[in-house]
Amino acid sequence: MPRLLEVEAAPPGAFGELEPTAPPLTDAQGRIRLSFSRIDTYRTCPRKFRFRYVDRLPTLPSPHLSFGTSIHGALEAFHDRKLPEQPTEDELLGFLFEAWDTRGFEELPRQEQLAYYRHAQQVLRRYHARPWPADRTTAATEAWFEVPFAYEAVVVGSIDRVDVDADGGLHVVDYKTNRKARSRAEVASSLQLALYALACQHLYGSLPRTVALDFVVPGLTVTVPLDDLDLDAAREAVLVTAAAIRAERFETLPNRLCDWCDHRTVCPAWEGEGDDAFGAAVATAAQLRRRLHREVQQLRELEAGVARIAAERGLDT
Repeated sequence: MPRLLEVEAAPPGAFGELEPTAPPLTDAQGRIRLSFSRIDTYRTCPRKFRFRYVDRLPTLPSPHLSFGTSIHGALEAFHDRKLPEQPTEDELLGFLFEAWDTRGFEELPRQEQLAYYRHAQQVLRRYHARPWPADRTTAATEAWFEVPFAYEAVVVGSIDRVDVDADGGLHVVDYKTNRKARSRAEVASSLQLALYALACQHLYGSLPRTVALDFVVPGLTVTVPLDDLDLDAAREAVLVTAAAIRAERFETLPNRLCDWCDHRTVCPAWEGEGDDAFGAAVATAAQLRRRLHREVQQLRELEAGVARIAAERGLDT
């Protein structure tokens, strides 16, 4: 804990007038602001949820996350292209180049970085070669939603893709970059897809006819009809999670994912296992403080320059 002292407190007024921070996870109407990932994190381990979304401890970039972000960005650009023609394979690979997220690969040797990039290219080449249904058109990509649940919660997020068929029926698609696809039963029980179905209704006025997880790495799309989803269970999951967060129930639940948790060194379940419990948080705080100091300095210099020019011209600023 002594390392916390390395981040000096800023003197009053050092960063200008900053807005006070809002209560964690609460919107202007007092509703708990959730997403699928937040709900999933809470259900996995409430203490991890607190560390990440209440205490706002930083998470570390990883090759897997950056790979997924890059693939998602390329596919968004690919399906966002308007008619009359679908982008070529070369154009899709160009979208990958533009969307490539380097953060998770910075600690890897160059050859490993190239291996990830070439793998992403192969995945997208196979994706481009797929046969596409003639009766489907992409209606939206990264469709942002904010769905209220009574007066208790609001679920936010974005749907990777919404297709529309020749009869006007909607079809929700979410991309996954896992190496293995899930079974049809697992997809049907997906809380994420159930929430996306409710979001589709909120955005477009009707529930989708199907929902699907597109496992782009193995090249398999698992599609289920709307009737296979339990929408009532999804609504209940939102309200139960919101109530638990409002009551500040953040117990620790050790599980098989603890070995990969970014917050293990500060977790009471693993006390004493780490020597540098606050290292990442302190480093991130110091980095943000330096960045903020530079930006405020630039702002002050710009304001002074505008004031000088205005004074020379006899104008008010």
